[in-house]
Amino acid sequence: MKVGLTIGNLAKEVHLNPKTVRYYEGLGLLPSPPRSESGYRLYSRRDIERLQLVKRAKLLGLSLAEIKEIVGHATDGRCDVLERRLLSLIAAKLSEIDLRIDALVTLRDNLRQQHRDLAHKVKSGAGEQRKPTTPPSCECLGNKVEHVSR
Repeated sequence: MKVGLTIGNLAKEVHLNPKTVRYYEGLGLLPSPPRSESGYRLYSRRDIERLQLVKRAKLLGLSLAEIKEIVGHATDGRCDVLERRLLSLIAAKLSEIDLRIDALVTLRDNLRQQHRDLAHKVKSGAGEQRKPTTPPSCECLGNKVEHVSR
């Protein structure tokens, strides 16, 4: 009787590519499994649970290094440490997202203003080609530069 899941069966169970499973194993997110007599990796139900935890952590935007840390806490049964660390990581991710949202709002506002300016210019014919007396310089994007947060 076969003891354990092959990499293909494990990958199907958790909806991952077998290459991803091997990659995670190489990173230490998944321990090296025992092998069958013919050399096939044999995974356990515990490995399924670990990969499901990895997938949930990825959905939270955690990096693979952060995931490796929390998977270690989870498999060692240190739930209190895991919960405190997750709280910290999630707070940091929320701050990052807030900064990105602010930057995107600024970008959206700048694009809307540029769109209005260009639409008005095109509609009024103000942007028609003129005979330059000096080397040409198109000011389609305006000539003032405003601070853009990043």
